[in-house]
Amino acid sequence: MVTLYRFFFGNALSILLVISFFSKLQAQTVDDSYVKNYLQHVANESSAPGVSAAVSIKGKTVFSGGVGYADLDNRVPQTGETVHCIGSVSKAVAVIAIMQLEEKGLLSLTDEIQKYLPYMPKKQKPITINHILTHTSGIRHYAKQDNDNYGIKRMRHYDTFEEATTIFRDDPLLFEPGTYYSYSSYSSNLMHGIVEKVSGMPFEEYMKKNVWQPAGMLSTCFDIPSRIITNRGKGYVKDEAGNLINAPYEDVSYKYAGGGILSTPEDMLKLAIALNKGILLKPATLEKLYKPQFDRNKKAFKPDASQQKEPSWQGLIWWSGKDRQGRTWYGHSGTVKGTRSFLMNFPAEQLVVAIQANIGSIKIDEYALELAELFLAETVTLPAKQ
Repeated sequence: MVTLYRFFFGNALSILLVISFFSKLQAQTVDDSYVKNYLQHVANESSAPGVSAAVSIKGKTVFSGGVGYADLDNRVPQTGETVHCIGSVSKAVAVIAIMQLEEKGLLSLTDEIQKYLPYMPKKQKPITINHILTHTSGIRHYAKQDNDNYGIKRMRHYDTFEEATTIFRDDPLLFEPGTYYSYSSYSSNLMHGIVEKVSGMPFEEYMKKNVWQPAGMLSTCFDIPSRIITNRGKGYVKDEAGNLINAPYEDVSYKYAGGGILSTPEDMLKLAIALNKGILLKPATLEKLYKPQFDRNKKAFKPDASQQKEPSWQGLIWWSGKDRQGRTWYGHSGTVKGTRSFLMNFPAEQLVVAIQANIGSIKIDEYALELAELFLAETVTLPAKQ
């Protein structure tokens, strides 16, 4: 499960900074300067060139801003309107289309994927839409062979989704569908083809008309390299010596639904607000989306140490968790091309937090929770320095 809690360890200056801004938070009205101090702390601790966030309470934006730079070459500031690829948060956006089509009776989650994707080879056991929404399809995640020939498979542009599935569709399943849990972006990518087949519309056109425009997400679109995007930021990684360098190039046309959508903290807020207001999905459908799909008896598939987690927090694509006071949030994280993003929604408290950083190595889930607790007026108790 995503890590929900953390303690701050570090030098005395870092600890004093954390104490100073948390000690002054006694209500849900938080001064922008305190939030920016916190974001600067995140940037300092993670070595992120830029960190941005947006927060809403009761459907109204109460903070939008950032610190540092979205583009180090040109010294462009990072703001709440900076556009980055949101990685796997794209999954949480794309699944809304699937649930809308189910609401209209145009598909069922128990349908086999070949009903809509005839080019996907049939396996010994059927793979359903529900399997791909719960990471129980047996379809693999990324692997080393995807980066052969200097990563050529990720550098090329795929003109159609069917063409993009050639990366993985002929590979054997990791397990019989429905028997285990194993996170898979390739499995999630199939939402793209299903939406196109059922709606009769290009996936991006469907999303724009039925999700982004109704939610007011005017800065959200597919991450297509040839496009000129206003306020587009850059991603960064560290080399072996720990120096910041530009993130490797990647054409995400093979995974728009799984990790290829561009957005901003402000737009991610608008998505969650629209869900909370019933603009995009009916309340019963939203409840179904969020509902944990497994109990502790469902085992994670563990081919290696990277899969050592239980999936009881897995809904239909969306994750759930609790803060230290037991308040429930729903959301998703994303990592791609030297950026990390997190969307965290507390429906009962009517609080939404979206945060982005343009560095690949950052505990974005933990920072998102801390930012939420800042607005929930939670103080952080620091342990004695070790």
